[in-house]
Amino acid sequence: MRALEIERASAGASAFGALLRSYRLAAGLSQEALAERARISVQGIGALERGDRRTPQRETLRMLTKALALGTEDRATFEAAAARQSAPRAARSVAAGPWPEAVTSNLPVGLTDIVGRGTELAEIAALLLERRLVTLTGTGGIGKTTAALEVAGAFYDDASAGEAWLVELAPLTDPQFVTSTIASALGVVEIPHRSLFETLLAHLRPKNVLLVLDNCEHVIAEAARVTDELLRGCLGLRILATSREALRVPGEHTFRLPPLGVPSLAQARELVLADVASYPAIALFAERARAADRRFELTDSSVPVVAEICSRLDGIPLAIELAAARLRSLPLRLLAEKLDQHLALLTTGARGAPQRQQTMHATIDWSYELLAEPERRVFERLSIFAGGCTLEAATVVCGDSGESEDDVLLLLSLLVEKSLVISDDGAALPRFRMLESFRQFGRERLIERGELDAVLHRHMKACLALAERCAELLHGMSDREWMASTSVELENWRAALEWALGTRADVVSGQRLTAALNVTWHRLASAEGRRWVRLALELVDERTPDDVAADLDSTDAMLSERHGEVSAALAAAHRAIARYRELGDLKSALRPQMIAGITLIRLGQPDEAETLLVAALKAAREFGRPVTVGNILDKLAVTLAMHGDLDAARAACVEALSIFERLGKTQSAAIAMTTLADIERRAGDVEAALRLVAEALHSCGSDPDTDTLRSSLNANMAAYLVALNRFEEARTFAREALDLARRLQNVLLQTWALQHFAAIAALAPHDPVDSMDQLSRGARLHGFVDAQYAALGAPPEPTDGDERERIWAALRAAIPPEDLAFLIERGAATSAEEAFAEALRV
Repeated sequence: MRALEIERASAGASAFGALLRSYRLAAGLSQEALAERARISVQGIGALERGDRRTPQRETLRMLTKALALGTEDRATFEAAAARQSAPRAARSVAAGPWPEAVTSNLPVGLTDIVGRGTELAEIAALLLERRLVTLTGTGGIGKTTAALEVAGAFYDDASAGEAWLVELAPLTDPQFVTSTIASALGVVEIPHRSLFETLLAHLRPKNVLLVLDNCEHVIAEAARVTDELLRGCLGLRILATSREALRVPGEHTFRLPPLGVPSLAQARELVLADVASYPAIALFAERARAADRRFELTDSSVPVVAEICSRLDGIPLAIELAAARLRSLPLRLLAEKLDQHLALLTTGARGAPQRQQTMHATIDWSYELLAEPERRVFERLSIFAGGCTLEAATVVCGDSGESEDDVLLLLSLLVEKSLVISDDGAALPRFRMLESFRQFGRERLIERGELDAVLHRHMKACLALAERCAELLHGMSDREWMASTSVELENWRAALEWALGTRADVVSGQRLTAALNVTWHRLASAEGRRWVRLALELVDERTPDDVAADLDSTDAMLSERHGEVSAALAAAHRAIARYRELGDLKSALRPQMIAGITLIRLGQPDEAETLLVAALKAAREFGRPVTVGNILDKLAVTLAMHGDLDAARAACVEALSIFERLGKTQSAAIAMTTLADIERRAGDVEAALRLVAEALHSCGSDPDTDTLRSSLNANMAAYLVALNRFEEARTFAREALDLARRLQNVLLQTWALQHFAAIAALAPHDPVDSMDQLSRGARLHGFVDAQYAALGAPPEPTDGDERERIWAALRAAIPPEDLAFLIERGAATSAEEAFAEALRV
C-alpha cells in the first residue's frame, strides 16, 4: 500500500479500523468474504472497521493478517496499528498514570494454527449462537480444548460488549472447589454474609459472559450442578464446556468432536501428494513435522508413509503431533515401523502443556482412572478385539459369569458416553470399537492383571462362534449383506489365528476357525486363507478331530482351485470327500465334490466331471441347499456344453441364474452369465457372448472382493473382442485383467490375460516397420503361456481354443519354423515380470 494511503488510513478516529478497511478493499474483498476467510463474523469485521471494537484480540489479528495475505511490510504496519490502538498510554508507566482498562478476557492466544477443523469450528460457533450451553465431547487428545478456545476467541472478538473467560478444571482434585475455581478465574472474591456462589451470581447477572469450562469429566456431577444453577440465574451467560462425557444439564447441546480424516491403511499405500488435501490428519502431521525438522517435505514417496502413520494413530491430533515431534530424532520410515509400540513412542509433548497432554499414555490414563471397577473390566477386555465387535461377542469376552447382554450393554454405553469406546450404529448390527491407542493401553492393563491369556481364550471362542454363524448365513443372505457383515470381522479372525496357530496356544481351535472361514477366505482373502490352511494342515495330529481335518482339506481344495493350482485342488478335494464319507457326512461332501468337478473340467475330463456333478446335484436338491444347487448346475452346464449338448447346457445355466437372482447372489449370477456366454459362443453368436459378459462385469461393481471375478470377466471380454477383431478394445480389457491378476498374485488369471496379449500381438494389423517385432513378441508370450499351463498342470481354457489356433496360424505363416521354435523356447524361459513387461509393449 502507498505511504499516503497508510497515512490517511491512520488519521481517523479508529486508525486500525481504517487501515483494515483499506487493506480489505485493496485485496478486493467484501466484508462477507473477509469474514469467511478469517473465520469471524461479518458483524465483527464491521465493528472493527467502524471503531466500535477498537482492540482486536491477538488471535483475531493473526487470522486477519493471514486472510488478507499481507506482505512483510504491510503486516508490520498492520500489527503496529493494532498495538497503538490497544495501548494508547504506552508511553506512561502504570505507576505514573491511570490504571489500565479493566480486563474482560483471559483467553490464551494460540501459538500454532489449527489444521483441518474448519467445518467443526463453524458448526460449534453456530451452535453457541443458538444455545446457551454447548459441551464438546470426544476422546482424550482429540482437541476439545483447542477447538473450544478457538471458537471462544472468535465469539469474544465478535461481541460488541461482553467478556470471555477460561476456567481450567483439570487441576482440581476435589469437586467442591468448582465454584471457587470459576470465581477465581473471573476475579470474584467472597464478601461478608454472602456465599461465594451468591457473589458469583451477582457478578454475572448484569453481564454478557462466555465461560469456557475446560475438562469437566473428573468433577462431572458438581460441574453439571454449578452450570445448571448459573445458567438459570444469569440470562446473559453462555457456557462452552469440554468433557469426555456430556454434563446432562437441561438445554445442553453436545458436539462430539471426531478424529481428523484419515485414509484406510489400504488407501494409504496408494496415495500421492495431490490426495493430501482430502485428509486433514496428513496436513497436520506435515505442519508439525516441519516445526520439528525444517527440512521435512511431503513428496509422492513420503505421503504413503505419513498416511499410514496418521491412519494407525486414528486421526487423533495429539497423537499425530507427538509422532511428528519424534522426527527430531527418528527418520520417517523408522517412525512408521516403530508404531507398534506407539504409546511408548508418543512422548515429549510441549513443555508448557499439562502433564496429561504430554504423552498419549497419560492422556488415556487420565480417563481410565475415572472409571468404576466394572467399567475398567469391560474397557480392558474390549481391547482384545482388533476390529471392533458386536454386542454378542462383547458379552462373551467382557462379561462375567451370570451377566446378560443387557448388563454388558449398560457398561459399554457408559464407556461410549465417556468417549472411551466408539459405537458404530451404521453397521448391520451395532458394533463397538476402540481407537488403537486405547486398545494398546487396555491390553497393557490386562497383562498387568495377568488376565491376557484367559481373555484371548474368550476371544477365540467368540470368533469361532461368529465364523460358524457367518458360514450358515451365506445361504440366506444376499452377497452384499453377507459381505458387509463378514468383512468387518477379518481383523478379529486374524488376531485369533495368530494367537492360536501362530503361537501354538490353541491349535485345535485355530484349525476349527481356519476351516470355518472357508467361504470368507474364498471371497475376501484367498491368498491369506491359503497360508492359514496350509499351516493348520501341517499341525494336524491325533488331537485334531476327523471332521476338522476334513473341513481343512475341503477348504484347501477350494482355495487351491481359486489360485489355479488345479492338481493340488483335485487331490485335496478327493481327500476331503473320502474323510466325509467315512464320517457319514454327505452334506459336507457336496463342496469338495463340486470342486473336484471344476478341476476335472479344467483338466479336460468332462465325462468324469459330469458323473461327479450329477450325483452332487441330486444330493444338494435332497438337502435343500439352493445356493449349492445353483453352483453345481452352473458347472454341469459347462460339461454339457463341452459335450455339444447346448440346449441342455443352456437350460441348466438359466436355472442356476434364476436361483442366484432370487437369492441376491450377484457374484454367482455373474459367473453363471459367463457360462451362458460361452454357450452362446459355442453356438456361433460371439456378439451375444460379449453382451452377456459385459452385463456380468457391470453387475460386479468395483468392490475389492470382486477382483478375482472381474479379472476373469475382463479376460473373457478380451477373448470375445479378439474373436471379433476389435483389437484396441481387447487390449484395454486384457490390461485390466492382468493388473487385477497381478494384484491378486493369481498365476492362472495372469496366464489367461497374457494369452490375449499374445493374440493381439500376433493377429492385430501392425505398421510394416514393427510388424516383425510384434509377431516375435506374440511368439514369446505364447511360449510363456504354454509353459505356465504346463507348470499348473492344466490345459488352456476352452474359451481360448479358437484364439490359440488363430495365433499359431498367424505365427507359422509369418515366422520361419526354426525362428519360431527359438522364440517359443525363449518365451518359456522368461520370468513372470519380463512377460508382464513384454505384454505391456504389445
